[in-house]
Amino acid sequence: MIENKKPCRTLKDSGTEKSLFEDEALETIWELAENGEVNLADLINEVRNEKGVLDMQKDGLIIIKEGKVYFTEEGRRRAKDITRRHLLAERLFADVLALNDYEEDACLFEHAISPEVEEAICTFLGHPPTCPHGRAIPRGKCCKLYAKEVKPLVRPLTDIEVGTNAKVVVITTPAMERLTSIGLMPGEIVKLLQKKPSYVISVEETTIAIDEEIAKGIYVKK
Repeated sequence: MIENKKPCRTLKDSGTEKSLFEDEALETIWELAENGEVNLADLINEVRNEKGVLDMQKDGLIIIKEGKVYFTEEGRRRAKDITRRHLLAERLFADVLALNDYEEDACLFEHAISPEVEEAICTFLGHPPTCPHGRAIPRGKCCKLYAKEVKPLVRPLTDIEVGTNAKVVVITTPAMERLTSIGLMPGEIVKLLQKKPSYVISVEETTIAIDEEIAKGIYVKK
């Protein structure tokens, strides 16, 4: 028996069916609002649940007036949070895991992570301003702190200075198998020796030359 082990958090644990619908509807309103005012008819057409939308007004999440939909303060907060988690998930799946078909997983992921995990992912990714499709990712507390005080904890090899020693955290490049065969793998300490005409790094006693595209897929931490 494993003692002091918390049960796994599931999607079911993250909210009731009603709250999950509210999150999806709020996220839809946020996206529609990026192009201007939100028409009630357009929202209902997107979410396919007129009663659910009307109930959101009763619950204080939105205001419906003259065929338009507006956020309440609480509705805007929730919409911002769920949109931020979804778009960060897209960035994680596309940039780090190199997935092409990730939309459904991002929808599940957004409901299952805590605020602490959300901020850790954002910091790991370097506080990206946009998702892979160019939509603006709402800023979080960690982004405001980053703008004032700190740099991302994990960055592509291309972002560090020549002469810097750094630990490899993640490799997301098609050349990963070749790199690991010569000793470059997560956990290893590398030193960036040059950037032009190609990137040259040293790993223990081995010197490796790689092109910029491969270097972009090697994430390191100083």
